[in-house]
Amino acid sequence: MRLLRILFFLQFLVLFSCQSDEELQRQSNSKYEGNYIGFYDGNDKGEISFKITNTGNIVGDLKYNNSTTTEEFLGYVQSTGTLSANTRSGFVFNGQIANFENSNGKWTKNIGSEALSGTFKIQKK
Repeated sequence: MRLLRILFFLQFLVLFSCQSDEELQRQSNSKYEGNYIGFYDGNDKGEISFKITNTGNIVGDLKYNNSTTTEEFLGYVQSTGTLSANTRSGFVFNGQIANFENSNGKWTKNIGSEALSGTFKIQKK
């Protein structure tokens, strides 16, 4: 019985390791690579600008509205265009790059017991 559990675990591990490798191969030359700009609004407002690398990684800045304060914006875009990014202060962005001129999604941020939320729009430069 224990041997069967070990074999099942190994199969599970191999199966999910292969899926990760496949995603990495699809992203070796991401079609979403480039620089993006946009804004977010709702309970909070500001600007976002970021770069998507050829492997799908997102690196950029979130700028608070009416301020010079910025915060690092990090994430990943899958080969399907599904985007997920966040900041250290707790902003979480989830969306879809549908086209390069106008893509959007939703954001959330928890501050104690208060939950902020809104939408964002981005476009490729």
